[in-house]
Amino acid sequence: MKLSINKAEFANTSLEEISEALKKGLDKNYKSVEISIENCPDLTKWDCPASGLSGNQKIIDVGGEPYMHDKRFIGAEFDFEEIAKRIGSEKSYALGAGSGAMSCLDGHCGELVINENLINNESRSIIAQVDEQNNCKASKYSARKHGGLGNIYYSDGKIGKVIKIIIKGRSGEQGSLPQAMRKALSDNLSIANNNHVAVAGIFRILKGKIKSHVQPDYDTIKHEYYDPKQMKCVKDFLQFYEPIGPHFQCYSILWTGDPTGGKLNLRESGEHTHFHSYKGTQDAGHYHFDVTPNDIEYECYFNIAPEVHRVNNIYKKLKSTK
Repeated sequence: MKLSINKAEFANTSLEEISEALKKGLDKNYKSVEISIENCPDLTKWDCPASGLSGNQKIIDVGGEPYMHDKRFIGAEFDFEEIAKRIGSEKSYALGAGSGAMSCLDGHCGELVINENLINNESRSIIAQVDEQNNCKASKYSARKHGGLGNIYYSDGKIGKVIKIIIKGRSGEQGSLPQAMRKALSDNLSIANNNHVAVAGIFRILKGKIKSHVQPDYDTIKHEYYDPKQMKCVKDFLQFYEPIGPHFQCYSILWTGDPTGGKLNLRESGEHTHFHSYKGTQDAGHYHFDVTPNDIEYECYFNIAPEVHRVNNIYKKLKSTK
């Protein structure tokens, strides 16, 4: 896939400002919220291939739904190591969420949990797939390719100051932690005039259960679910799992909006979070939200991403050809 990359910068916002905004907003959705700024714990103890989340931080948003579901583009793939070289992150720790590259999966589909050290070539990535009985199966994935969409956070993988969040119990309506964080930031920061912010990191689900999904193989989907005119999926087609958990480790990227005012066509949800079990179960995939508000507990570590690189804006391309 020939790469086309556009860069934009988020607002210059401090960890202190982010923390204060998160505290104000998350207090309205959860029973107990503790937020502090401290050195990142050694993430190698969380089975990550790097120690921290600091240094040369940036996010990428790659492709989009047309690359995944428009029959003209199904099978599109991107090399996220090559993208890292193009944006000045050749030697980095890469974490995030994307679709699996079908060429690396014998033509099958899957949800990719990206957890890669591009400095020493250590891979801890996981692919989640739907088996023949519609159960989830998780396995190692060492390729540096993902499918038609992906969101990745690159950093030098160094230990530095991060935002630590401890949450116990949910009292509000928003079951998704990343979406609750987006709302907290949007409501409590001055993001007018496209002064948007982005954060990324890792969180664990210590207690409680969630809803998730895994993309099934295309040949198992027996109905039309994608509208090429709207360039989006309009009917359910995913394999959902609910309730599952706890003991999941999530890799999350979120932003409050497009710093260019819409020119980049960033992922519509404003976040992307994939997970795997840290207890060795077969659970993995795309995190949606908790389904046990009284029981849910999270431990989180997030850092700021000052810039975004939009890779192959398929929406712009398709609009220009109409």
